[in-house]
Amino acid sequence: MKLKIIILLAACIFVLPGCDNYDTLNSDPARSSETQPEFLMANAQKRASDLLYDTYFNGRVGMQLAQYWTGTDKTGESRFLFTNDGLWNGMYAGPLMDLQEIRNYYERHPAESSEHMLAATEIMKAWLFHILTDVYVDIPYSQALRGDVTVQPVYDKGKDVYTALLASLKTQVDILAGPSSGAIRGDVIGGGSAAQWIRIGNALRMRIAMRMADVQPAEAKAVIEDAVKNTFTATTQDAFFPYNTAAATNRFPYNDVDRPLVEFAVTSTVIDYLTELKDPRLPVYARPDETNGKYVGKPYGTEANTPTMIGLSKPGVMAYSGSARGNMITYAEVAFIKAEAAARGMNMGTATADTLYNEAVTAALTQWGITDAKVVSTYLASVPYKAGNWKNVIGSQKWLALYMQGIQGWMERLRLDIKKPSGADLFIAPVSGSLDQEVKDGVVKRLKYPSASRASNAVNSEAAAKSIGGDSQATKNWWDIN
Repeated sequence: MKLKIIILLAACIFVLPGCDNYDTLNSDPARSSETQPEFLMANAQKRASDLLYDTYFNGRVGMQLAQYWTGTDKTGESRFLFTNDGLWNGMYAGPLMDLQEIRNYYERHPAESSEHMLAATEIMKAWLFHILTDVYVDIPYSQALRGDVTVQPVYDKGKDVYTALLASLKTQVDILAGPSSGAIRGDVIGGGSAAQWIRIGNALRMRIAMRMADVQPAEAKAVIEDAVKNTFTATTQDAFFPYNTAAATNRFPYNDVDRPLVEFAVTSTVIDYLTELKDPRLPVYARPDETNGKYVGKPYGTEANTPTMIGLSKPGVMAYSGSARGNMITYAEVAFIKAEAAARGMNMGTATADTLYNEAVTAALTQWGITDAKVVSTYLASVPYKAGNWKNVIGSQKWLALYMQGIQGWMERLRLDIKKPSGADLFIAPVSGSLDQEVKDGVVKRLKYPSASRASNAVNSEAAAKSIGGDSQATKNWWDIN
C-alpha cells in the first residue's frame, strides 16, 4: 500500500509542473493566437453581403417591401408579416463585430496598425450602420460593439446616427487621401485600393445625404457638393462583393445553380411597368413563364399560393446566378443622386439635370449588360426627363435601377413616395390585405426591434420605442416626410 502511495506522489511531482506549461507545450509558436486583420476584413465583407442578399432578408423583406417580388410558397411577408427578425443580430454579431475586432487588434498591437486599413474598416461600418438605422430608426451606435465596456448600449437617435456617419465618412476619406500607412489587406470589395475606398466613401456620403435632403436640405447640399468631386464616374468602379460559382460557399446567397427556385414571382408592378415602357431590362429582370412564353407578374400581396410557378414569371437568370454581384453601391445609384441633386438646385458643375438623368439611366442599363447604342438611345427617348416632374421621373427610374438591392429600393420608395411619371400609382397595397393592422397605407415604414434585443436590453429598447413614436411597422423614419 505504501509503495502505491509513493508511486502516486512521484507521478504528481512530475505531472503537475507539466500542467503549468500545458498552454505553452500545446501551442504552435509559428501560429498567431489571434485572427489577423486581413482575415477579419475578408470575412466581414462576405458576411455583410451574405446577409444583405440572404433569401429571407433580401428575398422576403427587402425585395418584397420594394415591391419587386412577391411570395409563392409563402405570402405572409408581402402582407407585412415577418417571421425572422435576425437581421439586427446578424449585423451586430457578424460583420460589424469582425470590423470592430480589426480596431481591437490594432489597439493590442499598435506597431502593426494601418490608418488606411482602419479607414476602410470604418467606411464599411458606416455602410452597415446606415442600413440598420434606416431599417429600425434609433439603434445602438455610440456604445455599440464594446461588450467589454457596455453590455446594454443606449440607442442613439436616428438623426444623430446620420450626423455621426457623415462625419466619420469625411474623416476616413481624408485619411485615405493622405500618405499610405499600410496596405488595406484582405479587401475583396475595394481591391486594396485607397483611391477606390475614397470613391466608395464619397458615394456613401451622397446616399446618406440625399436620404435626408427633404428635412436637412442645407446639410445635404454641402455634403453632396463636396463628395461628388471624387466618386464613381463609370460602372467599372461599382463596389460589390464578387460571388462565383466555383464552390457552393462562394456563390450568390440565393441562386439556382443546383435546383430551380420557385419561392418568388416577379410582381405585376414590375412586369407591367417594364412592359409599358418597352424596357429592355424585362428579359433580364424576369423570365417568361415556361408554359406559355409570356411575362406574367403576380399581383403583390396575393394570398393564393402558386408554388409551381405555373403561369407566372420567375426572377431573371442573372438575378439567380451563382455569380450575381453583391452590390454595395454602384455608379448608377450615384448618377441618379447627381441628377436629383441638380434638379434640387445643387451645384453639379456644368452638367444639367436632364444630362445627368440620361447618364444615370444609361449606367443602369449598362449595369445589366444592355449597351447597344441604338437600344439605349431609343429607351432614353421613351422615358424623357421632365423638370417639373423630376421626383417621379428620376424616382421611378432609380427604383428600377435598384432591382435586387431590396432594402435600398424600399428606402427610396419611402423617401420619394414614387408614382409613375404620368401621375398614376406605381405601387399597390397587398391585394389580400395587410396582416399588420397598424400599417394602413400599403407599405411598411420600418421593421420592429427584434425580440432578443427587447429582452436583453429592455430599458434602452423601450426608451427607443417611445422616442420614435412606437415600435411599430407604421412608424416613419425621421427623414421620411412624404
